[in-house]
Amino acid sequence: MEEKMKKHKNYYLSNRDLLIVAVLSGIGGVMSTYIGYLGNLLNRICGVPFGAGQFVSGLHIFWFILVAGLIRRPGAVTVAGLLKGVIELLTGSTHGVVIVLISLIQGLIVDVVLLIARRRNLGSYMLAGGLSAASNVFVFQLLYFSGVPFTYLLFIGLLAFVSGVLLAGSFGHSVLDIVLQARPFRLADASREETAATAATPGSKKRVLPRLRIAATVLLVVLFFIGAVYYFTAVFEPPWVGPSCRVEGAVENPLSFQLSRFDRYETTITAELKGQVSYIPPQEYTGIPLSIILQEASPLDEAKKLKVMATDGYMVEFELQEVLNDDLMVLIREEDMLRLIAGNYEGGYWVKLVNRMIVE
Repeated sequence: MEEKMKKHKNYYLSNRDLLIVAVLSGIGGVMSTYIGYLGNLLNRICGVPFGAGQFVSGLHIFWFILVAGLIRRPGAVTVAGLLKGVIELLTGSTHGVVIVLISLIQGLIVDVVLLIARRRNLGSYMLAGGLSAASNVFVFQLLYFSGVPFTYLLFIGLLAFVSGVLLAGSFGHSVLDIVLQARPFRLADASREETAATAATPGSKKRVLPRLRIAATVLLVVLFFIGAVYYFTAVFEPPWVGPSCRVEGAVENPLSFQLSRFDRYETTITAELKGQVSYIPPQEYTGIPLSIILQEASPLDEAKKLKVMATDGYMVEFELQEVLNDDLMVLIREEDMLRLIAGNYEGGYWVKLVNRMIVE
């Protein structure tokens, strides 16, 4: 009876477990916008509107690997996935409520892979991280991108898988090794399986991590959080403040405005989104012509280009004169964000979460 109760107890989350889930899911959910920012920076460096950013998608799963290593109970990572998705939604995810489903599936995949593998080691963490990271590509395909060529889908899925293997599985395992050797957490059940980093049989020596590995892991963690501090202090705009935008650069009158400032110029256009991975048939959009906003800022005579930037780091570039003469380019308020509708351009130029326009 005692053995049965002990086994049954392993399927419940203790207060300690719930605290770890809450803390790691909270950090992961808040960091999700920063990870999206890193992904868009990669896209910009590679000169593509999307795809390359999948190489940092493993950082979304990194938190799940930590949960799996610190809480060795079935279902813990699934709970973390649900909570992380909710926090992402509340902190302004561009995917809306769908992000809750995405995160839940990712956590579930980690749980299932580790349950099947039975062992929690570097190999199982890498496999779980890779499959979990790649799942977002195929879920988004089912929900939105039905016209994507299958070969391209496999390619970006492979990028996400590699990212999950490296940034979630391998990096997460290294962080777990350091954390568990420091032993800030006491395992609630002495019968739980310990990781290879902390396990020691009677008479054997405890494995000590190589200093170079510790240094590299700590350096990556420090760089990640330094970047996050910069992002949240200099780039990020919380959704509860209300969408606003700045016009700066080569202009006589730099602006910081909310769209209501230009209400009297509001106009309605009909535009069709033709993207590489998505399509929206012609429909009406009501907003403020970009030319009106730029005229208020008064670009300098030598100005030639306009960069439109989003809070997640995404950026597109236009010829300034073409924008000033374009009657199918408007800035609209969509839910709690500003969105650029560019009727004469393909879908990659329809920027969401617009918060800066730089005239050069």
